[in-house]
Amino acid sequence: MTNGILLFCLAAQAGQGGAETFNAPKYGLKVELPKDWSIAAREEDDRIFVALIPQKDFDRPGVAACEFGAAPESLDEYRSRIDKSAQIRPRAAGKLASNKILEGPGGPRLETVWEFHPNAGGFWHEVTVRLVRHRQLYSFILNVEDSAYAQARPQFDRLVAEAQFTAPNTGADLLAKSSNRWIQREYRFAIDLPEGWAPVLAPSAVALFYASGEPHGVWADNVLVLAHKQRDLDLQALARDLPDQIKKEEPGCEVLSCKIVPQAGAQALETVVRTTRGPFSMTVIERRFRGARFDYEVKYTIESRRFDALAPRLRKSLDSFKETPGDVPHKTPARAA
Repeated sequence: MTNGILLFCLAAQAGQGGAETFNAPKYGLKVELPKDWSIAAREEDDRIFVALIPQKDFDRPGVAACEFGAAPESLDEYRSRIDKSAQIRPRAAGKLASNKILEGPGGPRLETVWEFHPNAGGFWHEVTVRLVRHRQLYSFILNVEDSAYAQARPQFDRLVAEAQFTAPNTGADLLAKSSNRWIQREYRFAIDLPEGWAPVLAPSAVALFYASGEPHGVWADNVLVLAHKQRDLDLQALARDLPDQIKKEEPGCEVLSCKIVPQAGAQALETVVRTTRGPFSMTVIERRFRGARFDYEVKYTIESRRFDALAPRLRKSLDSFKETPGDVPHKTPARAA
């Protein structure tokens, strides 16, 4: 084979394969995507990326994606819940083919495989690989038709195996280790968190700050901070009207208290609500108050069976909230990029 023909063959092979780097430092993820997997969405709330995979039917591409969420206490807890859910509420025209914990060089991962025949036709495979890194759950998903599976699956496995993880950009820095005090670096406010808690990436783009405690099962108690441009804030009127507003928005919840309390030399409206989120009973303690820059809402969501024991520490944390000196963006607050 001449050098010219050899170079031509190598170039042709490179065009058929190869990879492109996808880097999302805010989410702490860097992966190599096959060049023919086109990005359809990137860094939108809990979705880090969505890529389309070409298939025989041009109008029905396959999908590869990565999502993030709160880490469970253990992947085995997640595995058992998937098994139970598949028995109680099986997918239409589909079955759970496998659901197992696998050991790898970076630690355990949960691999779940569904096989199904959608109404539009074909035989499809859905593979989800879940990993825990930096207090976050990363879920890599492959969904392709059987004719594309033999090629796409090794590419997907390589993507997962070679994924690089760094600490996500939570927008917060540790200010004092002894009190577990954290500062939101863009909007310049600080708060002491309960022992063992730490910031994680917020699930909502409007949350300026989000932190969680150690997970229990698949749930982790959490706190979030929202901020709004200053407006009329009549705490007396809000104390009177808010319980009915909450009950309208969330029928069946129980408003345990709604009262004005002292906070940092001023006043805040503290509301405690018990509600149901999926299989869990949750208690939410929230304070609304005015700062020098914005109106704030600080909200702890705790599994009800732990709330009474944690309540003194939660109120101590709420009392510790304070704006700190420095310039902040003159815009409607949004999560730091």
